[in-house]
Amino acid sequence: MNRHYLNIKYAAIMGAFLLLIAVGLSSNAFAKDQVTQAELDAAVAAQATVDAGQNTTINTQQSTIETLQNSVTSLNNANTAQQAALDKAQADINALRALIQKYHPPKVGDHYGGGVVFYVDETGQHGLIASLSDLDDGSGIQWYNGVNKVTGATGDGIGAGASNTTIIVVAQISDNPNGNFAAKLAADFSVQEDGVTPCTGAVGEICYGDWYLPSKYELNLLYQQRDVVGGFTTDARDGFYWSSTEQSIEHAWLHYFYILDQPYGTKNNTFKVRAIRAF
Repeated sequence: MNRHYLNIKYAAIMGAFLLLIAVGLSSNAFAKDQVTQAELDAAVAAQATVDAGQNTTINTQQSTIETLQNSVTSLNNANTAQQAALDKAQADINALRALIQKYHPPKVGDHYGGGVVFYVDETGQHGLIASLSDLDDGSGIQWYNGVNKVTGATGDGIGAGASNTTIIVVAQISDNPNGNFAAKLAADFSVQEDGVTPCTGAVGEICYGDWYLPSKYELNLLYQQRDVVGGFTTDARDGFYWSSTEQSIEHAWLHYFYILDQPYGTKNNTFKVRAIRAF
């Protein structure tokens, strides 16, 4: 055999050998691909199990939420029914009180509506009530809220004190949101039927919270019945009471309970407050 034949033979053998290696590698790669797919299938199955558990949890939570919402709705319905019953009961009480007032109207000096009646009009059905005591704790309180201004509360006469009080509070509250002053002290007052016990908001409680600082004219009516109402400071030094009637940018009208006198005082002075309400 010559060298050329041997080279051809060698090349054929090497080609066959390389072919076998390639086939083997391909088989191994295929086997490797088969394992990866199996692992993927297992992972998908595991995730499906997790998803099923989460769906079960979500469904349970949703059911709980729906149950709670139904409970809230039921409570709201019950509260609405209870409030309707309370409103009806209060309306019945008011109707009964109006009937009593019609046939047995209160008189000056009667304890009525959280205080003492000091004025009754010619019909006998309407009048004014004074609180049983002063509201300033004996130390007095200023008319303004730290700033002198024209509030426009110049009303006088019966009933004018209520509108004056509202005007003053609205005009002055922003001057010092944490401050207190005569009109606000009267407007914030609330008391139960006995005129002593503060209102608590309890169910069935009769509470009077529509008090106001009297106008100059109303304060004079109150002065005339000072002995009937009682509890006023009438000494020469401390017998000054604020009215809600404004005199100027710096002054408001007073009533001096030591004598029959109605001067005006500077709004930054501290004088006494007696609240009234109408019926």
